[in-house]
Amino acid sequence: MERTVYPPLSQNHMDSITSQWRRFQAGDPVDAKMVRPMIHASWRRCRDRRLPAGDMPLCPIDAMSLTLASARNRDLVESAKHLMDKLVLSIHMSKSVVTLVDTEGLVLHASATSQDLENVPYGVPGRRCDEETIGTNGMGLCIIEKRPVHVIASEHYNASLHYLSCAAAPIRGVAGELVGALNLAINTENFHQHTLGLVEAAAHAIEEHLRLRSLVRNQKVILELLDDGVIVLGSDGTIASVNRQACDMLGLDDSRAAGGNIRDYLADGAVLDSILTCRTPFYDREITFQLKEGRLSCALSCAPFGDFGVILTLREARRMRKYAARVAGAKAVYTFENIVGNAAPLHEALRLARVASQSEATTLLLGESGTGKELFAQAIHNASSRRKGPFVVVNCGALPRNLVQSELFGYVAGAFSGALKEGSPGKFELADGGTLFLDEIGEMPLEAQVSLLRLLQESEVTRLGGKQAKRIDVRIIAATNKDLPTAVRDKAFRGDLYYRLNVLTISIPPLRQRPGDAALLTRVFLEKFAATLGKNHIRISREALDALEAYPWPGNVRELENCIERLVNIAPSDCIDIADLPQNIWADMARGPRGKSGEASMSLKRMQKALILETLRETGGNFRRTSSILNISRTTLYTKLKQYGIAADTFRAS
Repeated sequence: MERTVYPPLSQNHMDSITSQWRRFQAGDPVDAKMVRPMIHASWRRCRDRRLPAGDMPLCPIDAMSLTLASARNRDLVESAKHLMDKLVLSIHMSKSVVTLVDTEGLVLHASATSQDLENVPYGVPGRRCDEETIGTNGMGLCIIEKRPVHVIASEHYNASLHYLSCAAAPIRGVAGELVGALNLAINTENFHQHTLGLVEAAAHAIEEHLRLRSLVRNQKVILELLDDGVIVLGSDGTIASVNRQACDMLGLDDSRAAGGNIRDYLADGAVLDSILTCRTPFYDREITFQLKEGRLSCALSCAPFGDFGVILTLREARRMRKYAARVAGAKAVYTFENIVGNAAPLHEALRLARVASQSEATTLLLGESGTGKELFAQAIHNASSRRKGPFVVVNCGALPRNLVQSELFGYVAGAFSGALKEGSPGKFELADGGTLFLDEIGEMPLEAQVSLLRLLQESEVTRLGGKQAKRIDVRIIAATNKDLPTAVRDKAFRGDLYYRLNVLTISIPPLRQRPGDAALLTRVFLEKFAATLGKNHIRISREALDALEAYPWPGNVRELENCIERLVNIAPSDCIDIADLPQNIWADMARGPRGKSGEASMSLKRMQKALILETLRETGGNFRRTSSILNISRTTLYTKLKQYGIAADTFRAS
């Protein structure tokens, strides 16, 4: 910025300016060498507005505008107050007033004695000092010019201000925008050519203070947005700063957290020595804080900065385990609305499942493979108060026998050969605060059953190789397709564990015991896979649907779903016919009725049609080969095709 050059403040110079002011007021031309262009332009604006050049009454104090402007410019006022007081003290002269104005010329704050304010009454907070209100003056001109200015004696448009001289400098915000101006008004005989330099320096200091406040505020906002707790320490462990997340974790009062000492919360001497004495950085070390409300297990990271400072970040162990479970895919996505069926046995199972969802009781799901036990478990979890917690699945039958303990309960560093050096949480810790689904519980080894029983009774887990038990909050849902009472009698399953699990038992019916549901599920799966493959017009014939409904489905809903997916993929046309069904369904229907179940068998006519269709598909519509395979004449084949309405050209084209 170009520096302002001061003219000499001699009496002759002042008299010359006064003479030029009188000429201007009389309507005569002024000497451009004596009157600065900036001042001359301001005079002209004041005359155009018909402002008085003689005595002018003070504008009233606008208390309401002052209140609103002070609130809008709180940072500016707070940053300027102390510096304005220092500026007044540095001048060591009476009858001087330092004022702070906003961009509209409203005085926000003044630093001066009451006697000095009487000497400069327009500097009282709440008055307006813009050019439109009191004419040419330092504050008003600074706001217009947006640069440092000085107005000396009779350069003021109004004669009532000629005894004063003032220097003003703009104040800019963090983005470089004008936010206000700083002005020093003083009797002219005391005005010095360095006065404006002092005001500029003070304005610059206020700008730096504004930037610092903005930086601190932004840093605080960022710290508060972090999911981690953050604590800034001094060299002796004093807490210099702490975010809300850390306060919540450690049970600290936000207003009194700073000033405490980390030793009051962390008793591990080795860790304290690493943080404060050695200042050794580390990452996610598992630490236990001793709090008034109990113990807090969290992952602690240490990052020294500067010569003595240390930043600690805290991640609550339960929250980390929740995230780990989520990353590992441990999430419940199904609800009771996803369980389709109208059969009475299914409705009874759903009723009990809804009861279980409102309870914390251990729940045992019984049912054949493929009946949807995990679907029920997810629905119970999502309808419970734990819906926001993790849902962790453990397939007890798929765990290697020698790793069951470490997988379920975790292990400490060095627990066995090949263990991670920092140890690892088990499935129970990952499910803390949520639900653990133990699928195929009947396959769990006896030695693991002992640990599971202890956990259910004590709600504590001890990692493999560890000595310290950790308290956890887990809801257990177990499932099996085995007859557990028989397994208990055969000594293959612990009786005490069975009775502990058998609190709330739900039997999920197989598909063959759900009349009408096979057809309903077929339509649901058909719509699902048709949309996935872009075959939105595909349908299923009545004969094929009846056949699917009559089939016993030993693999239950899972087998039906896989069957429909296959049919949608291989269907030669927009209609899935009976001939498209898998061979195992044909074979079952060919065996005839199944006792008293009332399920329909396939008629000879329908079997003939299905057999001809399948053979034509295999031979690509070749009549000679088809008749040979079926061991009938070509004439008989033609007759059957006409009887059943089968067009062989369809198979030839495909």
